[in-house]
Amino acid sequence: MTMGAVLMVQGTSSDAGKTLLVAALCRYFSDLGYAVAPFKAQNMALNAVAVARGEEMSWAQVMQAEAARIEPTVEMNPLLLKPVSDTVSQVVLRGRVVGDFSAREYQAYKKNAFPVVLEALDALRRRYDVVVLEGAGSPAEVNLRTADLVNMGLAAAVDAPVLLISDIDRGGMFAYVVGTLALLTDSERARVCGLVVNRFRGELERLQPGLDSLFQLTGLPLVGVIPYLSELSLPAEDSLGIKASAKKIWDLDVAVIRLPRIANFSDLHILGEEEGVRLRYITETRELGRPQLIILPGTKNTIADLAWLKETGLCEAISTAVAGGAFLVGICGGYQMLGKVIRDPGGVDGAGGIVSGLGLLPLETDFLPEKTIIRVSGETVGHGEALEGYKIHFGQSSRQGVTPFARLIGDDGNCYEDGACSEDGRVMGTYLHGLFDAVDFRSGYLNRVRKAFMLPTKRPGLSAREKREHAYCLLADAVRRHLDCDFLLKLLHKQGEKS
Repeated sequence: MTMGAVLMVQGTSSDAGKTLLVAALCRYFSDLGYAVAPFKAQNMALNAVAVARGEEMSWAQVMQAEAARIEPTVEMNPLLLKPVSDTVSQVVLRGRVVGDFSAREYQAYKKNAFPVVLEALDALRRRYDVVVLEGAGSPAEVNLRTADLVNMGLAAAVDAPVLLISDIDRGGMFAYVVGTLALLTDSERARVCGLVVNRFRGELERLQPGLDSLFQLTGLPLVGVIPYLSELSLPAEDSLGIKASAKKIWDLDVAVIRLPRIANFSDLHILGEEEGVRLRYITETRELGRPQLIILPGTKNTIADLAWLKETGLCEAISTAVAGGAFLVGICGGYQMLGKVIRDPGGVDGAGGIVSGLGLLPLETDFLPEKTIIRVSGETVGHGEALEGYKIHFGQSSRQGVTPFARLIGDDGNCYEDGACSEDGRVMGTYLHGLFDAVDFRSGYLNRVRKAFMLPTKRPGLSAREKREHAYCLLADAVRRHLDCDFLLKLLHKQGEKS
């Protein structure tokens, strides 16, 4: 059977632009008529998404699949690591949790996981013409070389040509490139077929002397220089990339509590894109100010982050703000925090225990070993606004005498009453991720907040999906205009000649 071609993107550092370049190449190859899929052997991220069959995978590969115009499957991200602490991660293999592993335990486990990674990649190559692989961090992390399954170890296993991308906007790009290549072995260095410069601002002529020197030092061709795409807007993959919305004109102040173990923050990106909304992330009481809307987001460890809220004084500050008229939304772990009590006798959420919540909703949560992972759609109870998203959480919450937020139908065919709303509608919680993606609910809810503060309402904007589609078009156009596309296609065609 003929196997699809592979092309790998590795970076000189984290956040060099690997994820977006893979998405850009997926859309570009799709535009040319290729059946194309993304692949990342191992992703460490707390932005996970529920996909078909009750499985979960990284948001980044779901986004890349969307760019490729295909349905995401867990083969595209066979290993997902969700940090529980600085030294322990929950390991998800092909969409299913296999346990919590220390760094040492996981290094040993990788030997067993690598065959599963290769099987997943082979399955994609049998279905697609091209698979675009994404590395992780940097291939020059020599301490990880012996058990590598995501960078050069994977490239060698499947004989993949490698593009090396580096971010010039952060400074030090030339040293990053030369230093990375110097730390590779001869065989690893031979796999790098070209360089990509990312996020360049300015006139290319002024960069050319540096590019000439880079060629003299490395002998590698420049595949292209991608400019800084200021109009490009996609949710950050990593919490290090979370940014406030930089707006000069706004009327609605939205404060997100940046929890230490914040998860699924892709839920919130679209709010920062909304007309008239200033989106802020805060970690201290003095930063809270007087927002009209406060959001408690998802978290990988509800009880630990709730303790942090209490220690910092943010619990009291949030309650005071709500008493003063602010609206409050809790999502997933943030929803659990809004209740009266959280019980975790088995330590499912971490250290475990029984703790009191903020007490802003008559709600009790019990952590159970079973994890809920499901895609859902439906509508809000109060206003009949359409919703679509997914639920991915431990813990079950029971309401006591309050209205549910939404009625949902899962892709398993079952119906659910989700979330809870206070009688005055100012405090609301839900397990639904992707809550604000649907334009009807987002626009309706924000306008209800505006009316409560006697602010003019706004017309509906675009859905999150429409916003992302615009970004994919910009990315593909950047490939066509700024990369050597003939060079890229030759890399694919050479593999066809070998087979």
